[in-house]
Amino acid sequence: MADFKYTDLHCHPNLKTFGHSFSNQDHPKADVWFTKKPDFFTRKIYEKTGLTKFSQTDLSTMTRAKGKIAFVSLYPFEKGFFHNPYVSPPLAAQLANWGIEIGYNRIRHIQKHSSYFEDLKREYLFFIHSRQKSMVDDVLQAWSPLKDTADLTHNLNTENEIAVIFSIEGAHVFNTGLEEYGIQLDREEVFTNISMVKNWEFPPLFIGLAHNFNNDLCGHARSLQRLGKLVNQEKNLGIGLTHLGSEVVRELLDKRSGRRILIDLKHMSLATRMDYFRLLEEEFPGESIPLIVSHGALTGRPIRGNGIASPLSNIFNATELNFYDEEIVKLVESKGLFAFQMDLNIHVDIKKIKGLFRFKNPIEDLQNSALLIWNQLQHFAEVCDRNGLFAWGNTCLGTDFDGSIYPFPGILTAEGLEPLSLELKNLAGSYLKKRRLTRRGNYEIQAEEIVERFFFTNTVQFLYGNF
Repeated sequence: MADFKYTDLHCHPNLKTFGHSFSNQDHPKADVWFTKKPDFFTRKIYEKTGLTKFSQTDLSTMTRAKGKIAFVSLYPFEKGFFHNPYVSPPLAAQLANWGIEIGYNRIRHIQKHSSYFEDLKREYLFFIHSRQKSMVDDVLQAWSPLKDTADLTHNLNTENEIAVIFSIEGAHVFNTGLEEYGIQLDREEVFTNISMVKNWEFPPLFIGLAHNFNNDLCGHARSLQRLGKLVNQEKNLGIGLTHLGSEVVRELLDKRSGRRILIDLKHMSLATRMDYFRLLEEEFPGESIPLIVSHGALTGRPIRGNGIASPLSNIFNATELNFYDEEIVKLVESKGLFAFQMDLNIHVDIKKIKGLFRFKNPIEDLQNSALLIWNQLQHFAEVCDRNGLFAWGNTCLGTDFDGSIYPFPGILTAEGLEPLSLELKNLAGSYLKKRRLTRRGNYEIQAEEIVERFFFTNTVQFLYGNF
């Protein structure tokens, strides 16, 4: 593709940098432009464990990768990651820091603090006040936060500038889910905190209602299988919206108390997603509220199991964390966005692709990874086509880079995205020639447009309609 550029609906250039600021504000790693490239040793650690002991989407890497719009996800880590009844807190902090590298002092702060909301404000201000310009490969580069579509238009016409739009991962940030740590839930405080966020200078465009642990608002889907018994996700796992959760959704969507904050479906249990869909239908019937999945993947099958499953679904990851065919239809009908996550562990049942990646030929690894990603895009398109919908207008990229994911081989950092785009273009071209789709607008399209929409255009069009 001649003029590759990309948007990322979900990334974390802030997590490691913000974490290292707890040790020393002037620490080199406490800089959003700091790059730690993969080397021989960190690649070997990745190949053996899936851990990424290098930076994937710091602003320098994003610049080199031709990133244009970054949805920076603010995420005050939940305490459940760092409390274990069998390990002392200091030792737990040391072990966790080896794996995710956000800094020992940062983890000790998370273990001890009494307010997710204060942690959220601190992270937001850290990024807002971070260095906005830097020389990258002898060219002055910058980032700029966006308020609205006027800012967006200015950014799209400005070279060497990454646009930043904020999002939030997990509504525990309003200070919920802390009772097991001795902090009582205060409903009034929750709504005061929501009001404050809605009236920030740069409020988030969307928020994930759920994340990895109980937050007293809704059920979450199981998501941390790789950590085994190191974490306990059981409390309120799989339940639907609570009464307080429904109130919080209404307040976030209410335009009278500040800017509307959209709801991200990722990490919700299936029961919560169904409750949310019903709430929209019953209480917001005349409004066009788009559904968003900021970083997800598909199960490849319908919820009830009596529809057409993808022939590829035998390797898809059927976890409830992922999304079903009926949800694809609802999302597209709502004019929403589905961002595919660059996490191998989420896309596929890894046990079923054992031996696919040998880590000896980078080009072969990239081609295999691209095929796994294309399988998902193809299934999304075929579900849309069967339901009389445009197949290529609602998918995009939400990498979750630097969010402690298991990246696809050959796409370890943002710099792997442009090579991925070329592979996807080839796969799209081959697929279109098979004429598997029936709706004219779905098969009379160029492969290059499909890929450009995925990496850039669909997100920009969404912003012009919703920002």
